[in-house]
Amino acid sequence: MDMKSPIPKISIIIPTYNQAALLEKALQSVTAQTFQDWEAIVIDNHSTDRTKDVVDAMQDSRIRYVAFSNQGIIAASRNLGIRMAVGSVIAFLDSDDLWYPSKLSS
Repeated sequence: MDMKSPIPKISIIIPTYNQAALLEKALQSVTAQTFQDWEAIVIDNHSTDRTKDVVDAMQDSRIRYVAFSNQGIIAASRNLGIRMAVGSVIAFLDSDDLWYPSKLSS
C-alpha cells in the first residue's frame, strides 16, 4: 500500500473577456507550472476576439473552455468555475496575469 499522501488536485479558474493575447500568456504560465496536477477552467464572457481559438490551440485536455454570460458581474464567472471545479483546492488567475513556475508548488 502506498503511504504517500496524495497531492491535491488544483482547479484554476480563469474568467476572461476579449483578452486573447493576454490569456495565451496566462495559460502558458499555467502549463509551465512545476506542479502539474491541475485543471484550468476558462470562463469566457462571450468574447468577440479569438479567445476560444487560444484555448483550443493549447491542446491540453486539462484546460476547459466555457462560454458564459456573466451580465458584467465577474464574480458570476468565478462562481460558475467553482461549481464546475473537481479539484480539492481552488486557485484564481485573471486572464491578464501570469504566474511564476513554482506558484502552485508553494
